[in-house]
Amino acid sequence: MPIFQRVVLRFLGCTPAVLLVACTVPGSGPPPAAIDNVRSVEIQYQYSGWSRADEVHRLQRSGGQRAFTRTSKVETAEGVETTQATVPAQRVGELVWALSAPPWPRERGMQVMARRVRPLGMLESAAPSASRNVPACTAENIRNRMFDLMKGSALRAQLDTYYTQMEWTDDYPMMRVVIRFRDAPDQVISSRSQKLQMLPWTLGDLPEVDVPSTPRSWSVPVSDALRRLLPPASLAAKRLGEENALMLGEQIKYAAQQACESELGPPRAAS
Repeated sequence: MPIFQRVVLRFLGCTPAVLLVACTVPGSGPPPAAIDNVRSVEIQYQYSGWSRADEVHRLQRSGGQRAFTRTSKVETAEGVETTQATVPAQRVGELVWALSAPPWPRERGMQVMARRVRPLGMLESAAPSASRNVPACTAENIRNRMFDLMKGSALRAQLDTYYTQMEWTDDYPMMRVVIRFRDAPDQVISSRSQKLQMLPWTLGDLPEVDVPSTPRSWSVPVSDALRRLLPPASLAAKRLGEENALMLGEQIKYAAQQACESELGPPRAAS
């Protein structure tokens, strides 16, 4: 087996003996299923906020075993558009492999996302300006502090705040994915997360009442695999992409400005 395939399978928690068969652990998902056991994949994406969108992407097995036909119906305020394209079966296999691996804990997802943050891109999307309250906090000063917050443990702390505490209005996405097998139960994952890559994923349908015991996965490979199944220009693909990092950049900029004003501003009067 080529070394690349071995690395990918190890990364997903599989052994090299598994090639076109999804790896699994007891209780982590459906029974092991070869790619040719997948009948279809349906990805539903709905969005409301500053605009609205309703997308349904269905991947059905084509005549051969090496491809799926993707039919995409996209409804926006401008109208409805339906398109078709051919998707290699390998892309579907990537999603099956990712979901059959053990669910990722939050810490692992944060580690991977931290490695993907591009400081220069973040500074470009959330360019700092000088503080109005503390003249010593120039744009350059705040910019340097933003750089410091995008390193090591400081960045992981910012990601922790972003994923657990930060919310914003007028941005309400929802995605539901159903994988249908020939002789195994359907597998469903869903998310309404506003955050990068829509993490975390609920393993099943979204519950009416969110509770800590709801099974979830912070698997970045699941988000990556889903994005590769979608039309690149679709809103669903863009939502799963890493260009959707504006709010993380704004949070880091705010934290940098607050730290600067606290350090260089006039001392607060004792209460």
